[in-house]
Amino acid sequence: MARFHGVRRLDGGGVRVRLSHREREALRSLPDQLRPLLTGEQDVDTPQGPLRDRLFPRGYDDPLAEMEYRELVGSSLVDERVAALDEFARTLESGDDKRLWWTLELDADEAAAWLSAVNDARLTLGMLLGIESEGQWEGGPDPEDPTSVMMFYLGWLEEELVHALMGGLGGDAGAGPAAAGQ
Repeated sequence: MARFHGVRRLDGGGVRVRLSHREREALRSLPDQLRPLLTGEQDVDTPQGPLRDRLFPRGYDDPLAEMEYRELVGSSLVDERVAALDEFARTLESGDDKRLWWTLELDADEAAAWLSAVNDARLTLGMLLGIESEGQWEGGPDPEDPTSVMMFYLGWLEEELVHALMGGLGGDAGAGPAAAGQ
């Protein structure tokens, strides 16, 4: 098997994740930081407003329709995201630890949980950095700012996951570096 770094699609819809030990440790720090934001135990004011408002945006502009929507969905939005975060945390504790690499195989549901957790973390970091548009990010990360570097890394990982998960859909969806065996 060719060595690769990133995420590769497996037969059956799952993925294989291969990361450095440092990357795994950085990811392991995310659940404890995200959980209080998702559950409402903590909120952070950002230049764009409360972070929780961005994590759980309004469904309707009309206040009455929004109230009905929130009553209908109840805590299910929070519960689903926390469950995905818990699955992400659980899987980070398994896998194979070799000299230079940590490798993990995820089924499709576990990969979807990873995608959810990575997306929530990236969204959170973008809000904390005050990023409102893609244009603000064109210059890439500030190498002196760990938050910026982590957001850039999570963007790469999210793209790897999406490409691997879409690999079975045809076209060039899985044509990223990980899919090419690099």
